[in-house]
Amino acid sequence: MWAAGSLPTVADLTGLRRITAPEPTYLREFFDSSHDLIMHLSGDNNFLFVNKSGQEKLGYTEAELMGRPLTDVVHPYYRAKLLYQLRRLYEGQALNKLETVLLTSAGRPVHLIGSVSSEQLPGQAPSARAVLHDITDRIKAERLQKVYYSIANLAISAHDLPALYGAIHRELSKVIETNNIFIALCDDERTELNFVYYVDQHAYFEQGGGRPFSMGVTEYVIQQGQPLFFTQADLVRLMRNGELTAFGRLPAVLLASPLSVGDRTIGVLTVQEYDRADLYTPADLDILHFISSQVALAIDRKGKEEHLTRQNARLSAIFESGAHLMWSVDRSGVLISFNRNYAAFYLRRNGVAPTQGLNLLETEQTLDNNEVRQVMYTHYVAAGKGQSQKFEVNLRDPQGRDLWLSITFDPIYLPNGSFEEIAAQAQDITASKNSQLILAAQEEKFRSIFESFQDVYYRTDEEGCFTILSPSVREVLGYDPGAELGRPAENYYWEPTGHADVLDELERTGELRNFETQMRHRAGYPVNVLINARRTPSGTEGIARDVTEIRRIQDDLRLAMEEAEAASAAKTQFLANMSHELRTPMNGIIGMIDLLGQTGLSSEQTDYVDTLRTSSDALLTILNDILDLSKIQAGKMRLNEAPLALAPLLDRVHSLFSYRASQKSLRFTCHLAPDTPPVIATDEMRLLQILSNLAANAIKFTSHGTVSVVVSLVSTENDFNTLRFAVQDSGIGISPDDAARLFTSFTQLDTTPSKAYGGTGLGLAISKELAELLGGTIGVVSDVGEGSVFWFTIRCRVSSALAMPVVPVEELPPPTPPAQQEAYVLLVDDNVINQKVAARLLAKLGCQVDIASDGYEAIARATAPNAPYQLILMDIQMPGLDGIEATRAIRAQLGAASPPIVAMTAYSMPDDAARFVQAGLDDYLAKPVKHQQLAQTLARWVAAAPPPSPEEPTTAVADQLPMLDPEVLAQLHQLGGAEFTAELYAEFAQEAADLLQQVKTHSQAEDAASLRPLLHQLKGTAATLGLTALATQAQTLEHNIKNGKTSGLTVEFNRLHQYFAYFLAHYAEQVTLAQPTANS
Repeated sequence: MWAAGSLPTVADLTGLRRITAPEPTYLREFFDSSHDLIMHLSGDNNFLFVNKSGQEKLGYTEAELMGRPLTDVVHPYYRAKLLYQLRRLYEGQALNKLETVLLTSAGRPVHLIGSVSSEQLPGQAPSARAVLHDITDRIKAERLQKVYYSIANLAISAHDLPALYGAIHRELSKVIETNNIFIALCDDERTELNFVYYVDQHAYFEQGGGRPFSMGVTEYVIQQGQPLFFTQADLVRLMRNGELTAFGRLPAVLLASPLSVGDRTIGVLTVQEYDRADLYTPADLDILHFISSQVALAIDRKGKEEHLTRQNARLSAIFESGAHLMWSVDRSGVLISFNRNYAAFYLRRNGVAPTQGLNLLETEQTLDNNEVRQVMYTHYVAAGKGQSQKFEVNLRDPQGRDLWLSITFDPIYLPNGSFEEIAAQAQDITASKNSQLILAAQEEKFRSIFESFQDVYYRTDEEGCFTILSPSVREVLGYDPGAELGRPAENYYWEPTGHADVLDELERTGELRNFETQMRHRAGYPVNVLINARRTPSGTEGIARDVTEIRRIQDDLRLAMEEAEAASAAKTQFLANMSHELRTPMNGIIGMIDLLGQTGLSSEQTDYVDTLRTSSDALLTILNDILDLSKIQAGKMRLNEAPLALAPLLDRVHSLFSYRASQKSLRFTCHLAPDTPPVIATDEMRLLQILSNLAANAIKFTSHGTVSVVVSLVSTENDFNTLRFAVQDSGIGISPDDAARLFTSFTQLDTTPSKAYGGTGLGLAISKELAELLGGTIGVVSDVGEGSVFWFTIRCRVSSALAMPVVPVEELPPPTPPAQQEAYVLLVDDNVINQKVAARLLAKLGCQVDIASDGYEAIARATAPNAPYQLILMDIQMPGLDGIEATRAIRAQLGAASPPIVAMTAYSMPDDAARFVQAGLDDYLAKPVKHQQLAQTLARWVAAAPPPSPEEPTTAVADQLPMLDPEVLAQLHQLGGAEFTAELYAEFAQEAADLLQQVKTHSQAEDAASLRPLLHQLKGTAATLGLTALATQAQTLEHNIKNGKTSGLTVEFNRLHQYFAYFLAHYAEQVTLAQPTANS
């Protein structure tokens, strides 16, 4: 029987006549009419015959199949099994049923089932005939159903949504090709697309990416609401029509199905192929659509599960993370759930942990007394009836302390309006409750304070009537606070405009700060008050303080201050007058001593004159110290801040004091500590004045050992440094009691008639004032017999070494030639002694002098026709017409033709020089006037003489050189006074004599190596003391010897000795004449 499948009369092939020849025509037509696949195979498994149905199913022509090996069209997975079965068949074993899978020419599988038989004729190879039925659709249906149910189960088994998407892909690949697949989800408003799963050979964005809802294929499918099959041509056509926008590469074929849940579309499931347009058929679209409904349900369910999981996690976190106690009970009080806080609280209170099913109304033992227990029971019962409860209870914790809880009970209503559970929570409000209790106590305390308030506290309403008045109004203004409530505040002001002024200020600024006015006392007199007030929504509130007594005290203080200022002004005026009166006779004394010293005297007379000069210098030093101290105390000393290099400053201090120390066999050293800034900005003169004072004292009170000066950095803050200067000695030391008295004016530790050390006791007091003026402090560390460390600090600005105008000794300027001194001078002074002294000094300088005894005579002489005066020296304080008025009169008459007018006066207070210059004078000389000062003034204001002619001899050059730099000399006087300065130059004279003797010895021995350091030391010390010519000559010799220039050295050495001889002959006179005034 041949019939099988669609040929019911052909049941089997086994009864047919076995032939190997081609099928007869009638059999071929019979086989071709069958819907089953009928094939005839040779013994080596090549096709001998395939009916028409088989050719169509496999997609081959008869010519393509004839002779083709069977293995070419068998699915690789089934190939080995089929060949094994055929081999057994050829060996004679029966094969009842054959099930295999063949591949079409397009590679699509065809599932077949049927029967196969074999025959072998004598002398021929075996062959096989098979009739196979196509069960592909049934297999697909089975697989599809399996996939369908599998996807349904995935919503339960998948861990999360990403895992679900991957599992859907795997399951779907069992029924259709899914090389390129994506799942896109949209929101309900269709504003965003999110590609939650994306596997593609030509991906143009990352999985999980998204884009705004637009005109892509996915959006098109969502809008159409049905599954769609697209070829590439379909996509191109839709794009040309403006219905689509391409994103990425266009596929050859695309299948897309909406993911719908009920009437809601949540996204699209899409598969596509880029190369094989025949990979999918419309049947695959049906499969995709069938599966998509279950995919949509699975995704929606899993999404809701995740949302619910997150929501439960949030609720759990809230439930567990808060500070509240949370629990729930049923309507009978049985515990259903609770958080950790409640469990811990229950355990602390009861000693056992709570468990579900516990009846709190029966077993709760946390309540301390029957009253509280009854309160809890009452609220539980009320909540069980559906009434929300909120209340507070006061319990006791295990330590016996108060524990306040705020508790709420709320029924948990279901959607139908019923409830079975009660949600409860409790918050520990002990802190806030205690705060309330404290606040209540404070309010009571405030009430007590309010009632005892000394100031008047008040409030008014919008109409300005009192609503609150503190009881203190009775003491301040004499009114009964209760009786005055409701009355207008304006009735209580002394002036009618007082209340209006208060309201205006409140309206302008919204508040009053220390507003002073006067209120009316009930007794009828004014009371001064300070009001601080502000506006409120209902009016004003404020405090009024009685300041009548304060104002009286302030008036007394103001009067005392005025008297103190008057006393200070009187003191200043007294000092100015005393300075003037003392300097006037001092001018005569010192001037006459100078003149007497220039006459021919015997050695005994010269000694007497020197004693007079020393005594007068000491007297003038004391006067200058007193005026210096007065300047500081009056706040009139001004600092001259400038860049200062510390290393040259210490070199200068060393030069000033090293010789004096060596005379006492002391070691004198100066050190700059590491990290100390090399350049600072401060007042060099005042700093050097303190250092000189401390160094001089240290040497004075030290008989053996060392005196050291050390400078170090204390701190740096922004642009300021704090430096510490310490002068350490190994001298006699000071007891702690004496050290406390050191820095007061006119204080000496040894006041006995036999004291060994002299002094006025002003040096340290002035140093203390100067240190404070420089922004620091001063002190001492010492003990008797242990030496002393005198230290002081200064606060100085950070400076730059580039800004420091240092002139090295190697670049000292040449000596300045003297000015023309043959001048015609008008001397104006009412004191005969001053006239005599000044006239003689001017005559010594080669000047012609006329004298005027008062201002009127000065005007007459200066304005006379053809008056020859090149300079006018004008006294200030004169009877009749003073020097300032006389100067103004001369200026008014002569105008630009007026000669220079220089004040020459005994006034020496700090502001005098500026006052005189502002009044019209050109310069200022303070009495007592010295020879050197007059010479400098003449050089400054009288035209210089022409340079000497070449014919003039040069042997007297030394006589024309100012051996001492006047500025250096003035600084030294300011630093240590006349005695100190004279000692410095005397010490230098001895030191230089020793050096020059060594120079002479080594020059005769032509020992250049030993000469250079001696000349260098002489140059440095001479430059420090202002001996410009001597320092320049020493520098010249040092330079020539260093460079091997030996010719002419004898002449240069003679000139050096000549300069030193001139210094020895004249320094005492110049040092004495150059004493500074208090104004220097």
